[in-house]
Amino acid sequence: MLTTIAPSQKSLESNLQYWLVFLRFVVQKLDLHRDDQGLDQEDREERRRLWWATYIIDRHVALSFNGRPRLTDQECSYLPVPCPDAVWDQMSPLPQLSNDVLQSSESRYQLRSLDMLGTFLPLSSRILGDILEYRFLDDHPTFSSNKALLDTSRKVIIQNLRLWLDSFESLVEPSFCRIAEPGCELMPSPNAPAVAYYGLHMYHCMFVLLHGRMDVVRMYHDLEWQASADFLTAGEHAVACANVASHILRVDPQLSFMYRYFGTYFLQSSFIFLILAQKLGQKSDKLILRNCAINLQVLDQFVLATNMDYQRTFAKLLRKALSYNMKQHSPDQAQDGHGDTSPLEELQSNLDPEMLRYRWTPGFTGLWAHGGP
Repeated sequence: MLTTIAPSQKSLESNLQYWLVFLRFVVQKLDLHRDDQGLDQEDREERRRLWWATYIIDRHVALSFNGRPRLTDQECSYLPVPCPDAVWDQMSPLPQLSNDVLQSSESRYQLRSLDMLGTFLPLSSRILGDILEYRFLDDHPTFSSNKALLDTSRKVIIQNLRLWLDSFESLVEPSFCRIAEPGCELMPSPNAPAVAYYGLHMYHCMFVLLHGRMDVVRMYHDLEWQASADFLTAGEHAVACANVASHILRVDPQLSFMYRYFGTYFLQSSFIFLILAQKLGQKSDKLILRNCAINLQVLDQFVLATNMDYQRTFAKLLRKALSYNMKQHSPDQAQDGHGDTSPLEELQSNLDPEMLRYRWTPGFTGLWAHGGP
């Protein structure tokens, strides 16, 4: 429980790395990644759930703190995912479950249910792990020169995301995924589980992570990326994330369902609109400002829920950009805002110095910013 809480609690940040190392050591020492046929169903299921909970935390922490996953897919490739949560929560003994082992490349990314620990988060985390490894290769001085390897890796990830979405769509009402479209006024059935909304947001955020740059400073400076098809793809999915986030606020106003995981995904999906609002200034269109406003509403709720440094810092930065863009400036004032400043001076005038602590580039630790910029 400490390790589940730690990724979002400031008071435990200083000791987080030691708790995570200890947790991974324990689950591997106990061989929880192996399905012990000599145990009864309850004991086997409890071991699975402990392993997959650690697996999920491992990947969430890797994304949050700019690292690589430590628990590999190879060591648990023959371990079944947990049974449905509803079955596990029953007081009666577990039924004899089929040994549904995720062996084929196709079944490894298909949902059987929308249970949090049943299949939703384990399979989402599999894809997240693949994306983090892809980002590592892309940043590596040697592997980054192998474009064929990177292209192949990305195509496989996109294919797996499509398999995941196909199975997701089979578990929700036919029109549910339309809530991610701009201007869609659809209100899904009140029976749709909260995890479905969070799942759809995570799906679109995966594309932002895959086609984006993960780091807000790199995004701001990389003019080549801003002129590429990757930027357009990342931007389209960032719009979808904002649309889904507005529905998440409606169905879960306190963001209590899975805020420890959602916070990091949400931050990554918000970077693009902050950059667009800063670069375009008062030329920002209504869609950009609308998405910034939605993201700010979610951030404000995060501040109430967790009050983490990065959430307050990013909310302050986004509010500043929105406030500036909403003001009516004279032409002289607009011209004075540009001047003959260097890119670094312009960057530091637009990004709060506190935000420069949170970087997703080699040598930085993402949200684990216990040092200065």
